[in-house]
Amino acid sequence: MAFFSDRSLNILNIHYCLRAMGWEMCSMFTLSYLYKQGLSLPAVFIAYAGMLCVRTLTRPVAMYLCLNKGVRFTLIVGTIVFACRYLVMIPIEGVSFLLIPFMLVSGLADVLYWVSYHNYFASVGSSDTRGSAVGIREAITTTVAVLGPLFGGILLSIDRIYAFLLPFVLTLVSVFPLLKTPDIPKPVPATKEEKKQVGHFGFFVFVGDGWFYQAGAVWPLIVFMILDDNYGNFGFILALAAFFRALGNLFFGSMIDKGKGRLISYIGYGMHIAVFAVRGFFAYTVPVIIACDFFAAIAYCFSMTGLMSAVYNATKSSAHPLYFTYYTELGWDAGAITAMLACAGLAAAGIDLRWSLSIAAGGALLSAFVLGRYYGQNGKKSDLKKAA
Repeated sequence: MAFFSDRSLNILNIHYCLRAMGWEMCSMFTLSYLYKQGLSLPAVFIAYAGMLCVRTLTRPVAMYLCLNKGVRFTLIVGTIVFACRYLVMIPIEGVSFLLIPFMLVSGLADVLYWVSYHNYFASVGSSDTRGSAVGIREAITTTVAVLGPLFGGILLSIDRIYAFLLPFVLTLVSVFPLLKTPDIPKPVPATKEEKKQVGHFGFFVFVGDGWFYQAGAVWPLIVFMILDDNYGNFGFILALAAFFRALGNLFFGSMIDKGKGRLISYIGYGMHIAVFAVRGFFAYTVPVIIACDFFAAIAYCFSMTGLMSAVYNATKSSAHPLYFTYYTELGWDAGAITAMLACAGLAAAGIDLRWSLSIAAGGALLSAFVLGRYYGQNGKKSDLKKAA
């Protein structure tokens, strides 16, 4: 396990674990929280789409900071802003001007953090052990984050101030490991030629992931309503799903490094589509919900490891890694925004929200197709190198 010898990667994973604990306490509760605070279902989805639009519009800010202050500096600033997103959620009450700080801070936090984090993670470690590194990261953070939904659900049942203050503190603490990580060379602006060479793999695979993730995120809201808007029970269901997911990440990550990336991606996204179908037509009781969460968690081990291993390796090998990340994340924004607007349309028309899972299934199909082509092409290149 050579990737454990990379000190920078180990410290970065400590940061990620702390931030993930805070995020897991709130992420899956966000749509449910907005709904519980008095927003109608269409308003919930439009508010979230507004946040994602802010993420897109403020993307040049992330690029500017990375180019002028460095990727590591932007990651530190992004983490601090990420912490603040929890504070602006506390006062939300119905449709009011208080939604504006939520959209502005959350959107800026997302873009500052993820553009710099993905770029930094891609710059450290080796392409040969990338799948294992991603698997280790996901296994560790998911194991830690199993407690997140439990604490989040309990705290939200008691007092929302406590429920958002703890993630705020955890995210701020996660800044300290970043102070121990080395800086990486400051990127220079991409030339026209480098922009042409960046390719469209990252953009389209993340369009699919945006559809898949954001439309799929409506499922926890459906479960929340099935459980009679009970935060405690909802937190337990989420924690159980996270535990299932933690079990498989390391094994599937090592399979990526053995050249099984395309197979892993096909299995993972195929399982997701099957789970979406069962959730849409049969999941109305707690036992069926738990069974679906178990298989979705196993599918996640395949799909996320396959997706991010490919994206990180493509980032590192691209003509301009920062621009690749910038362009790739734009694809995710496009997918996620259209998914939320489609869900808002379904809700406004009075159509069962379970149909939003068909959008998520479409995203899974797109991501699987693009990843299949990527791993197929890179497998051929690898074979040619060995032959040479």
